[in-house]
Parts: sequence; C-alpha cells; structure tokens
Amino acid sequence: MDKKKEILIKFLKDPDESIRKIAAESLEKVETRERLDGIEKTIQGGNKLAKLRAVYALIGLKGQRVILLLLNALKDPIEDVRAAAIRVLGKTGDARVMAPLVDSLSDNSDIIKRTAVEALGEFRDPRLTDSIMLMLKSQDTGVVEKAIEALGKIGDKKAEAALIHFATNGSGNIKINAIKAIGELEL
Repeated sequence: MDKKKEILIKFLKDPDESIRKIAAESLEKVETRERLDGIEKTIQGGNKLAKLRAVYALIGLKGQRVILLLLNALKDPIEDVRAAAIRVLGKTGDARVMAPLVDSLSDNSDIIKRTAVEALGEFRDPRLTDSIMLMLKSQDTGVVEKAIEALGKIGDKKAEAALIHFATNGSGNIKINAIKAIGELEL
C-alpha cells in the first residue's frame, strides 16, 4: 500500500474527531487521484449522471491533469455537465482557467452564462470587469443578476455607472443586487 494512504488510514482511527475528518477528506482526494483514468473515460463517454459524478469528484483537486479534464467537460454537449465543469473550475481559484470561463460567456445557454459569471466573480479580478459587464445586456434577468453580483465581488470602480443605472432603474433582485454591489466598489 502507498505510504500516503497508509498514514491517512492510520489517522482515521485517531481519537480527535477533527483529525479523523481531515484524514478522511485527504484519503478521498488521494483515492480520487488514483482513479483519474476512469474519471477521464467517464467524462468522455458516460451517461449524464455518471459524467456529473465524475466532474464533481474533482472538486478540491489541483493540478494540470485535473484542469484538463474539466476543460474537456466544458465542451460536453450536455448543458448540466458544462455547468458542473464551470462550477468546479471556478472553485479551483486557478488563474489559468479564467480565459476558458470567459469563453463560456458566449455559450448559447443562459444557464451556462449565469454559472460562468458566478464562477468568474469568485476570482475577484478587475481584469474580468469588461467581460462581465457585457452580460448586463443579456435578455435573461438571471444572467444580469449574476453579473451584478459578480461586479460587486470584483469591486472595480469601472462598473459604477452601470450599477447605478440598475439600482435606479432595475426592479426586484436586480435592484437589490445593484444597491449591494455599489457598496462594494473601490473608492
């Protein structure tokens, strides 16, 4: 047995519950990494549910191979699989995935656009402001709501005029999100 796994299994019996929990999480990551070949095959050719499970199994894992698997899932014909890949990529915090996520903003699906905007907002990177502001023109109110939330998280003053517009002219969640986002802007 691999030395890493041996140590982690030993810690599963530790009297400290927090140690046991961390050991279980770490063991799960190690075992998931061992199954990357199978996960790749599932993402490439499994049914919808299997693909979703495979994509979500990659949450919390780092590395070039994991990112490549998720980038391949971004091209899947199944909307839910693409959305799952976007969510997991967004959680990586890896700047290398920002450009592919920006590319997802041009997907035909409003659900994909919403998910991509939400994921991009988590990067809190002002370089994303212009791409996200383009989503304010969407006919889908959900896309606009997510774009306003993301702009608030980024806090770039460049979005101020647009946020004021939606705060004064918007309704419902759009107005609420814009008012909140204005408070997050840089001075």
